Amino acid sequence: MKSIRFGLFTSNDRLPYQHWLTTLPKIEKLGYSTILQQDHFETQAYDPIVMLASAAAVTTKLHIGTLVFAVDYRHPVILAKASAALQLISNGRLEFGIGAGYEPQDYKTSGIRYDPARIRVDRLEEAIDIIKLMWTQDKTSYNGKHFKLDGMEKAGDLIEGNLPRIMIGGGGKRMLRLAAHEADIVGIVHQWKGSFGEGVKKQKLDAIKQKIEYVKSNALRYGRDPDEIEFQLLSLWTFITDDPDPYLEELAGYFGISKSEAYESEYVFVGTGSEIKDKVLKILDETDINYFVVSPKLDQIETFSKQVIQPIINNR
Repeated sequence: MKSIRFGLFTSNDRLPYQHWLTTLPKIEKLGYSTILQQDHFETQAYDPIVMLASAAAVTTKLHIGTLVFAVDYRHPVILAKASAALQLISNGRLEFGIGAGYEPQDYKTSGIRYDPARIRVDRLEEAIDIIKLMWTQDKTSYNGKHFKLDGMEKAGDLIEGNLPRIMIGGGGKRMLRLAAHEADIVGIVHQWKGSFGEGVKKQKLDAIKQKIEYVKSNALRYGRDPDEIEFQLLSLWTFITDDPDPYLEELAGYFGISKSEAYESEYVFVGTGSEIKDKVLKILDETDINYFVVSPKLDQIETFSKQVIQPIINNR
C-alpha cells in the first residue's frame, strides 16, 4: 500500500518570500511531504528553480517539486540541467513536474507563440525524451521535429536509481497516455478545455476513477507496473473555516456553479477541518489517489496539518 502524502502548493500570496526560508523547516516538521512551486509568467510567482534550490538548502527531508514546469518557457536542455542540479543539491528529493503550458496569458505577456495543444504536447514529448537522455547519457544527440541536439553534455552527475521522479498531470486522454508512459507521479486533473465550472460538474469520483483506470491500462500496454505509479490530486482551494458560505459564494460566482457544487467538488477543500478530513478519507477509500497537494495560506498551514494531515496519517 502506498503511503499517504500531502504536498504544499505555494505562491507568493500564500507563502510570502519574507517567510519562505524560516517557514520551510516548520513545514517539514508538520508532516507535509513536499513543497511545490508553480511556473507562470502572468502572476508574481518567483522563479521555481531559485525558490526550490533555496528550499533544498534549509531542509533535509522535505521533497521539492514543480506544478509544473512549462516546456515552452525553457529549452529542454535548460530544464535537464536545472533538474539535475536540484536533484543533486537536495540529495534526491526532486519531483520534476513538467507540462505543455496551457495559460494563454503567459504566452501573450511574454510574446511566446501560443500553438495549438497538439503542437505543444508534441514539444513536451520531445522535451521529456531529451531530458531523460541528458540525465543518463554522457552525450546526447537528438533529431526531433521541434528540438535538435548534437553531442550535448550530460546534465549532471546523476546515476541510475537516483533520477528525479517525473510528475505529469492529465485531464484528456493524450496527456493521460503520456503520463502512463513516462510519469512516476500522475496528477488527475479536470480538463482545462472549457470552464472550470463545467469541469467541476463532470469531474466527480467516478470520472476520477475512470481516468486512473485509463492510466493503469495504458501503463500495462507500455510494459510498466501500474502499482509503481503514484496518483495525485491538487486542490487549489484549501480553506478551513466554520463558515464556508462567503468563500463558496465567491468561488461559485467566479466559476458559474452553485455553492453546493463548489463545496462537493473533490478539488475544493473548504469547510471545517473535520469536513475536509472526511472528504480526503472518502477519496482515499474510493480511489487509488494517495498524494494530496493542498494550498492553505500561511496562517493555516499548521492548522491544516493538525486538523487534517496528522489525524489521517496517525490513524492509517
